[in-house]
Amino acid sequence: MQTLTTLLSLVMLVGTSPAALAQAFPTRPVTIVVPFGPGGTTDVLARGLGAEMSKVLGQPVVVVNKVGASGTIGTIEVANAAKDGHTIGMLPVGPMTTQPNLRTLPYGPDSFDYVCLVYSNPQLLLVRADAPYKTYGELVAHAKANPGKLNYGSSGIGSVPHLAVVALAKAANIDVFHVPHKGEADALASILGGHITMFVSHPTFMTAHADKIRALFVLAPNRLPDHPNLPTIVEQGGPALSFEVWGGLAVPKGTPAPVLAALENACKVATSSEAFTKQMQTLQTPVKYLDGKSFASFVAAEFERNGRLLRESGIPKE
Repeated sequence: MQTLTTLLSLVMLVGTSPAALAQAFPTRPVTIVVPFGPGGTTDVLARGLGAEMSKVLGQPVVVVNKVGASGTIGTIEVANAAKDGHTIGMLPVGPMTTQPNLRTLPYGPDSFDYVCLVYSNPQLLLVRADAPYKTYGELVAHAKANPGKLNYGSSGIGSVPHLAVVALAKAANIDVFHVPHKGEADALASILGGHITMFVSHPTFMTAHADKIRALFVLAPNRLPDHPNLPTIVEQGGPALSFEVWGGLAVPKGTPAPVLAALENACKVATSSEAFTKQMQTLQTPVKYLDGKSFASFVAAEFERNGRLLRESGIPKE
């Protein structure tokens, strides 16, 4: 019955003028699929965004969590959804740019039409508070004076922290060994225990453990408003590397342009709303809006770069 309803809706959409289609959409509640579990940052911000988008769209926007396989199960569901705009994905960097480079999946960046980038959290290179190096130059000098003795932790192969240090090591021509961890808490325990030299994480993590760890630099083009005294890697004489944990809205490829436009407008209004801005400040996650066209180009560039870094690391695609 649901399939018949979807088919009938699509037939009606085909025979509708673009102006009328934009005005009619949405005809029922809109679903945002989050590929991670409830309670996490991605889930919480998606619910806040949905509440603001519903005010623009005139229909409820509900969040559904589809968990599993490093976020790919929920992403597959979005790629296979009806192309009518009523199912959107809040799709993060991992399922969109690293997982399709690690294994064969029934989707890729070209499987979607892009609505908007919603958030992007710059990453920091973190070391122990008593580490002997305080700048990019000192870290590189230490690594070259101690070849093969530096290592780093991450939340897993293909994660943003993993790829950030891969890029850093290549640019600096230094040798560092990767030690995957189950999560940031494990990486913190390892660095405090002297088992790893460094790891990459977000500003909130640094702030929460400021008595134990410190950041050498920001892996982003600009300094962070909340940490204005922390320099970027470029300011310290390092390469222009930018690694951020991001997420945005996308729909199945082939969604009608007027529907895309309506969703993009709703996202733009929602991300600039006072309520959503305050929520993101509480989550300590920066809002970063990009329109659909710019977001599509951004995803394509991230996909290409992350795939290249994985291949250069000798990690084969399954």
